[in-house]
This record gives sequence, structure tokens and C-alpha cells, in this order.
Amino acid sequence: MSQHRPAVSQNLPIGAVTSPHAVRLRRWPARLPRLRLHVVLMLTGVAAAAAGAIVSAAPGPLTVRTSDDVYEIGGTRLTAVSPGVYEGADGAAVVLQHGGGETRAGASAGLDGAHMTGSCTLPDGARTETCRFTLAGRTLTAVDSWTGNGWRRRYDDGRTVDIGVAGGRPVPVPIAVGR
Repeated sequence: MSQHRPAVSQNLPIGAVTSPHAVRLRRWPARLPRLRLHVVLMLTGVAAAAAGAIVSAAPGPLTVRTSDDVYEIGGTRLTAVSPGVYEGADGAAVVLQHGGGETRAGASAGLDGAHMTGSCTLPDGARTETCRFTLAGRTLTAVDSWTGNGWRRRYDDGRTVDIGVAGGRPVPVPIAVGR
């Protein structure tokens, strides 16, 4: 006994080949993958999240303000105890001394629970200062370049940090900020 299945056919009115309404199937070349909108959006979201994580992990801008009475860095206020010598309530100290065509600065402070000492030299009229730090027994050096409204500090390991300076004139920053 043979089973007979009826033939199924479908007639689609596609029109003549020259008709502007002709239906033509387009096939992607086998070597080119199809881009799917949800995949593109997901990859864009992942890239945006990664960029946000990098920006949020970078230290924010820090500002230094100085006067005869105060040396303030990142909201920490050190008060003058004598000309050029500033001390904070937590024991931090900054000493600024000018002579011989340069300003030298030294500091001692606790930085994120580690002891830090630092010194910077800023020649008169220069747009760069050089600094040396000891942080938790490790020695670091840095070169600060004047940007017009602060320093761009580059440590010897390549890490950089921006330090704003209120007043628009170079002031030594002997504290290892951004570490």
C-alpha cells in the first residue's frame, strides 16, 4: 500500500524581474558575519562600562592653596608655625625655603596609613619641578610640568596625576599625591 501525499505548492506574486516590486532575496556572503543590533549594543555598553571604571579609578584632581598663613592640599589644612613652616593637626609638616635661585620644599606626613617624606626643587621661573619621595620605604621620583593652572606630575613608574594650584603660580608640592 502506498500512501499518497498531496503536493504542496505556493504561488507568490513576485512580479516581473523588471518590475520595481519584484521580490529578490539577498544573501550575505558566507565570509561576512551578520551584525546583530543587540550584539552591537551589548558591546557598546561593555566598552562604556570599562571606560567608566577606568575614569572612576583614576585619582581626581587635587588642589593646592598657599598663603603666608596656610598650606592647603586636597582639603587638608596646614597652618604656619613660622615663616615657610606649616604643620597639620595630624602631624603632617611642609617646609618651603627660597634661596639661591630656587624654592625647595620638604614634607613629612602619613599617606593612606604609610609614612611619607618628600622633597621638591623648583628653580625660579621654571615650568618644571623635580621631586623625590619615600613612601613606606620605597623611593619614587617625579617630574612636575606646569600646565598653566597646576602641575601634571609623572612618577618614574609612568603613573600621572594632575595637581591644581590656586592662584595660578607654581608652588612646590612635596607630597606624593595620587599614590
